[in-house]
Amino acid sequence: MITVSNVAVQFGKRVLYNDVNLKFTNGNIYGIIGANGAGKSTFLKVISGELDPTKGSVTLGPGERLSVLSQDHFKFDEHTVLDTVLMGQEIPEQETGRRLLRRHLFRSYPVGK
Repeated sequence: MITVSNVAVQFGKRVLYNDVNLKFTNGNIYGIIGANGAGKSTFLKVISGELDPTKGSVTLGPGERLSVLSQDHFKFDEHTVLDTVLMGQEIPEQETGRRLLRRHLFRSYPVGK
């Protein structure tokens, strides 16, 4: 679970957003939509810890960690979906990796490509 509490992001005098409060719970799928320049990527950077909010906090549940897959569409072209997802994971068996993919909704995706 990820909890966003009273988060604000401001660049100089420009307030991108203020007093954001959200709770991302297990078992759900979330999407962030908005116009170009609205702060979607900035918000994800705040959640991932890449950018500190001007105020507020982002916390993960006990024993949880967050992994980020870059928006660079070509960075992982030479790797299979399975290998890309497993990068940074401490999962020794491919079958375990396939279960991980299914849990993250890659149910019928050709993971060997």
